[in-house]
Amino acid sequence: MTPNLTVDVDVIEQIEPPAGFDPARLIELIRFALGAEKAHGYWVVAVVLTSDKELRALHRDFMGNDVETDVMTFPTADEHGHDAHGGEIVISVDRAADQAPEFGLTPWEEVRFLALHGVMHLLGWDDHADDERSSMLARQRELIDKFDQSWMPSSERS
Repeated sequence: MTPNLTVDVDVIEQIEPPAGFDPARLIELIRFALGAEKAHGYWVVAVVLTSDKELRALHRDFMGNDVETDVMTFPTADEHGHDAHGGEIVISVDRAADQAPEFGLTPWEEVRFLALHGVMHLLGWDDHADDERSSMLARQRELIDKFDQSWMPSSERS
């Protein structure tokens, strides 16, 4: 993590997470990605694991789309002059489990990919145009690969 970066991450499990889910590893991935993307300041990120039903309701209420989706990102609104960055990343565990096989991933791997996707949006990445989406997804894969090569569980650190 960069010296001018402080990150608080909260993982909220509204439903049972997928097999193999490791909240400590997810938190470290988010911190790693923010550092790699040269974020600075104080960041507060909440990752909410929920159901298709709940995320569909959010998608309908906030985007006007009454269909399932896999992830939604809600950036922190700086209404009080605070210096905090971040927001809430809401992930459908159901959708992650359904779509993981098409990407050759486990449901847990898809959840972390979606969490990272949300982080990228919080950092200002956009995926509305095809070229933007391709760049964003390529950067996500690169960050996950680098993280996996460098990550060691805290129990194995000296």
